[in-house]
Amino acid sequence: MRSLTPLLALLVGALALPLTPLGASAAVTSGAAADEGTYIVQLRPITREAPQSLAASQTAQYGGSLIGVYEHAFKGYTARLTAEAAERLKKNPNVLTVEPDAEVHAFVQTVPTGVRRIFGPSNPNLDIDGVDDVRIDTDVAVIDTGVDYTHPDLNVVARTNCQTGACVNNSGTDDNGHGSHVAGTVGALDNTIGPVGVAPGARIHAVKVLNSSGSGTLSAIAAGINWVVARASTIEVINLSLGCSGCSSSAISNAITNATNAGIVVVVAAGNSHANTSSFFPANHADVVTVSALTDNDGLPGGAGGSTLSCRSETDQDDTSAFYSNYGSTVEITAPGTCIYSTWRNGGYNTISGTSMASPHVAGAAGILTAGTRKPTTRAGALAVRSTLISTGNFNWTDDSGDGVKEPLLDVHDATKY
Repeated sequence: MRSLTPLLALLVGALALPLTPLGASAAVTSGAAADEGTYIVQLRPITREAPQSLAASQTAQYGGSLIGVYEHAFKGYTARLTAEAAERLKKNPNVLTVEPDAEVHAFVQTVPTGVRRIFGPSNPNLDIDGVDDVRIDTDVAVIDTGVDYTHPDLNVVARTNCQTGACVNNSGTDDNGHGSHVAGTVGALDNTIGPVGVAPGARIHAVKVLNSSGSGTLSAIAAGINWVVARASTIEVINLSLGCSGCSSSAISNAITNATNAGIVVVVAAGNSHANTSSFFPANHADVVTVSALTDNDGLPGGAGGSTLSCRSETDQDDTSAFYSNYGSTVEITAPGTCIYSTWRNGGYNTISGTSMASPHVAGAAGILTAGTRKPTTRAGALAVRSTLISTGNFNWTDDSGDGVKEPLLDVHDATKY
């Protein structure tokens, strides 16, 4: 799996930007407030006291201010503390880790070609025919810049804003576009407007953790995953088109593991730095489905689509590894990611590129595999979905990444599986 930096359309297929600890480099005045920063505190699972009570008492004891408390994905909280208080808190016997908060960035870079390349229209179960008469019975959480919840081409059923580290329900929309684009690739309606998603009509749960520039914090992501795991009885899939290079978080790692344990399939973009994904988080997490990007210019196999891209100044040969995509043995699967057409903020549409755009193809496919009565409720069930995604892929593409490891290309044509 890989790194934590949302693969947003604003990165234009470039690099995953490193996370920068909040409060560490900013110019400050004097006194304790100058040294204050935001920290994610992970409590030991064996701690008997309720997280809410322990968070309040610890925050008061160490002179901090409590922001948010988490009980589902992991036991812990986010608080404002001085660096000295954070160091002392690390020695508390009830505390597992104390991690400085950090900023994350979207990776950035038409759905019709992407959906065609994975053979969506060939599957009669999906009934892709321009008529909104079949909606896939699945729930997918898009943890991103938010989603345009009034978009006429999306089925958004819930939303929350977790940017502060505490989630506020029925709040937050997409003021960037990246999250709406991801949501459209997952499940844009099969109707007469715009694109169609991989799982047409999938119910989208919009979890806003990134701001208008596609940046956010680890604490926001922790809160967002916690919000989803609290709804594990409803939500089947998480898409994380975000990450960072060279960073890690024990709290978020445990949150992802606990999401998987609850039967949620977690799909993560590999990153856009043309680097080995092993150093990108959370793409390098052992439980997630890590997705690299394929350049497909015509929506067809065979490599006959040429090398001129309509949405970029760069050129990339049809049916090859996207020139920007991360690679390596930690990648499980590839999917179309270059010049992908999908929904956008303010009811619009846009064509962008990145592994952020590849990941929701796989999240949509995972939604199909977990639809209706097939919803997994255990770790084994979630990992079985990952295995099916991989085993049903095909190798009819050219891996020119140079890593010597050819991952399967997502393929949803088999109506007996999808």
